Amino acid sequence: MKNTVPSYFKKFVCIADKCPDTCCAGWEIVADAESLDKYEKLSTDFGKKIRALLTVDSDGDTVYKPVDGRCPFLLENGLCEMYIEIGHDNLCRTCRMFPRHITDFGSRIETGLSFSCPEAARLITESSSPITFETLETEGHISPNSIDPDMYFTLLKARKLAIDILQNRKYSISRRLSDFLVFSAELDRLLRYEDFEEADELINSFTVSDKRDGCRPASAKKAFRKFFSDFLSLEKLNPDWVGYSPDCGSISDEKTREFLLSVSENQWEHEHFAVYLVFRYFMTAVFDYDLLTKAKFTVLSLILIRRIQVFSGASSKEERIEIMQKYSKEVEHSAQNLDSVTHFIKKSRYYSVENILNILTWEEKL
Repeated sequence: MKNTVPSYFKKFVCIADKCPDTCCAGWEIVADAESLDKYEKLSTDFGKKIRALLTVDSDGDTVYKPVDGRCPFLLENGLCEMYIEIGHDNLCRTCRMFPRHITDFGSRIETGLSFSCPEAARLITESSSPITFETLETEGHISPNSIDPDMYFTLLKARKLAIDILQNRKYSISRRLSDFLVFSAELDRLLRYEDFEEADELINSFTVSDKRDGCRPASAKKAFRKFFSDFLSLEKLNPDWVGYSPDCGSISDEKTREFLLSVSENQWEHEHFAVYLVFRYFMTAVFDYDLLTKAKFTVLSLILIRRIQVFSGASSKEERIEIMQKYSKEVEHSAQNLDSVTHFIKKSRYYSVENILNILTWEEKL
């Protein structure tokens, strides 16, 4: 079996109680069937405690009963009582794996780190060098699947080009996001008709264009306000986070321009976040043939993050990365929020490719 991982993956080690955030609060932790079986067989007092703290949620999943929004096994010192009492191997699958995420394509898997983890976010943005990937041989069970091999290998080739576009530092990050979205939209149209021959030709011949339609600032601002309004309607894991300030949706052009100029040498931070999202979601179009929604999610995430950074005046790298990490935690780690964002993108005319490109052109011309 082959496993593709990003260059920073092997460096990760949980920093436990030294972490500035916690992965043990703000969301439900589902206990998988294998772990539940282990807990049923624990005859110790701690086994009884685990069983007493399990409950079934409205979705029918068995979860740990939260205490003030925190896992009941999270100690005051930031350590995990379950880890201390019964060891890492007996944690539920979610706790053993996080912040690692795995996408299974049968004979191939891809494993990365979630940006919602502060230590993972630090590693992803540790270096300004472009992120690279490597494919390793690994042991594992090959899962049966119905993946179309033509679709899979076309997407694999397309993702390489998509990452090349996003890492082309000849252009601004706004321009790169525009080129990425244009490419993804054209490719999406061909893949929906399973026209793999034309898709392959597009991948081989796609070039960025110096021509962009004129910017319509009023329309761009209206569309952005709609995006931000929808963002504010999401489930809030941390209601006090700066990203939920209503004033983020109405920032002056002058303030935006000043901020973008101040971080012009640090556009690689946004590049790394975009590449992270593309690595995590682009290939999942093999399951639903919906590449465009995933591409729009990537671009919209960067648009929202940059505006939140402007509003908060995030002048240091640490402040900017924390905003990206918090955004990832709020959006990516709530199934409800991901479903809502997908619904917005698919159903609202404000999320058209034209509107998103207009916002990016507006940003570039500021």
